[in-house]
Amino acid sequence: MATSSIESPQTLAVLVYVVDDSADYRHLVETIFNRYLPGYYFRLFDNGQACLNALPQLDEKPNLIILDQHMPHLSGYQTLVALKQQPQYQSVPVVMMSADASHSEISSFYGAGAATFLPKPADFSALKKMLLAACQYASRPRGILE
Repeated sequence: MATSSIESPQTLAVLVYVVDDSADYRHLVETIFNRYLPGYYFRLFDNGQACLNALPQLDEKPNLIILDQHMPHLSGYQTLVALKQQPQYQSVPVVMMSADASHSEISSFYGAGAATFLPKPADFSALKKMLLAACQYASRPRGILE
């Protein structure tokens, strides 16, 4: 199941895909985007397989994908590997999140092409800060050295 705030894909500035199996977490993400990040667009998926299945039907390519690691059907890692095997998604930055990931898991995320790993925020304020930082990162022009 995918939900979205997208009205017209042709008018997108920055689009973020968020893949997480927790309905409560997706609700928090939706609330934060709607209240605090109205200039950004998002699409929510309840698992990695739902995201991968939807890709061929979607007209827009995201600027950023945020993946939860622990999900049914496909883990975040498995979803990341499948995404990075598709040429059109190889350049899309992917942020992996987990409340509990081992050092070896985190290393495997980077090895599979993740842009970064972030501990999954446990409260609303921390999640809001993380999403704002991720959206600002996704908004930066690529190829510019800082």
